[in-house]
Amino acid sequence: MPRPHRGYERLLYEGTAGTTAATQVTHATNVNISNPKERWETTDRGDGSAIPKKTEQVVALAAEITFDIVYHDGDSPTSAMIAVAESGGDIALKIVRYTGGDTEFDGDVTLDYSSPGGLKEGQILSFTAYPTQDSGRTWTY
Repeated sequence: MPRPHRGYERLLYEGTAGTTAATQVTHATNVNISNPKERWETTDRGDGSAIPKKTEQVVALAAEITFDIVYHDGDSPTSAMIAVAESGGDIALKIVRYTGGDTEFDGDVTLDYSSPGGLKEGQILSFTAYPTQDSGRTWTY
């Protein structure tokens, strides 16, 4: 019988833009992904005898990715993502549901991050990833 998977089983990988990400980001928490779509309204007026029913067509696929990392000195994946975010460059990201599980995202992204740093809290880096094809690779779900 298939079993449900817990949130901590979701895995995040990073790597060089233009390649498939292969370095696991072990200090990642709260890895979130959604796949919204942009739509074009195609509602017809009809013959005027009834209220039109709204219809739409999908015109663009998107991926919205956010994740947090608990900062640790000397952690190479975290350092790489900070450097990319600060330079405006690209990095490869891959998200899988669990070891050997379905890929939720695989592609190159640009990154923004914030780091609130409350007095009684650990140092958390909050990243937002924006898919890009600047390194010649098309992203996939």
